[in-house]
Amino acid sequence: MIFVTGGTGFLGAHLLTELVNQNEPIAALKRPGSSTLNTEKLFAYKFGEGGKLLFQKIKWVEGDIMDPWSLSEAMQGATDVYHCAAQVDLGDDNADSIISTAERGTENMVNAALALGIEKFCHVSSVAALGNPPEGMITEESFEDFNFKNAPYSIGKHLAEQQVWRANAEGLNVVVVSPSIILGPWSDLTNGSISMFPFVDKISKFYTGGTMGFVDVADVVEIMLRLMRNGPYNERFNVSSENLSFKDFFTSIASGINKPIPKLKLNTFTLQIFRFLNNLTSKQKISSTMVEHATGRHIFSNIKVREALKYEFIPVRQSIAVTSKFYLNERER
Repeated sequence: MIFVTGGTGFLGAHLLTELVNQNEPIAALKRPGSSTLNTEKLFAYKFGEGGKLLFQKIKWVEGDIMDPWSLSEAMQGATDVYHCAAQVDLGDDNADSIISTAERGTENMVNAALALGIEKFCHVSSVAALGNPPEGMITEESFEDFNFKNAPYSIGKHLAEQQVWRANAEGLNVVVVSPSIILGPWSDLTNGSISMFPFVDKISKFYTGGTMGFVDVADVVEIMLRLMRNGPYNERFNVSSENLSFKDFFTSIASGINKPIPKLKLNTFTLQIFRFLNNLTSKQKISSTMVEHATGRHIFSNIKVREALKYEFIPVRQSIAVTSKFYLNERER
């Protein structure tokens, strides 16, 4: 049996749409009271009317990564585990909750996997768990250069991955992928990378001066599946297609949703003023971490995974075009 956490979220749901085509039973963890609606919508988007039947191939089991007892029961009979669950939050508030959910939740997952004799465990980490050297590319080895003065989300992902490597030393066979910003269709327009599309829709004239890595969700899923099938195991792989300036990124979105091309650059000082004014009136707060991401230079290497799998990534502009079309359709509903 294949067991998936985070199946009601963006990456986990896209993973499930691929796993249903395998001839193995699939179980997906969901917290009590959480909704599978967005996952169902994704199945409908990808498979049309056939999506309902494919969605029904998933056995949903209630549990929580923060509850080790529920995990031990939910994971019974599993051979392969994909741990996609995460509290993606770039805010500066609720640091204890963000860090604890990542670290303790992953600790509970790998402990259950060890106890149950799970054969292969795929952990979705993040480039946020890596250090950011002042010069040069951020590689898989940058994990050792991590600065614990980083944002709570980054600290949580770093500590979570440390739990995975601890379990690996105790005998758990692992695959660790570290995606950059993941792009792709998702019905919840307020969370994740797709929230940048309505942002550009509202204020398309502006751009920020930073550089960041981006990757298509289909690439992340495909790489996870390939590594879990054939390895190499017990290694970390950066999963990032291209490094784009936010000017190019926002320009591509603006073109995709028929908005004016951004021409006005927001520097750090201007963004801090915008952040202050926004946080006085809006429920969607802008954190100092978001400002740093928007203005900082983050360049990621994907050489290791390309060479290991002979892999060719989907161009980011193609990912943006597909997601733009999806966003426009969702906006009209």
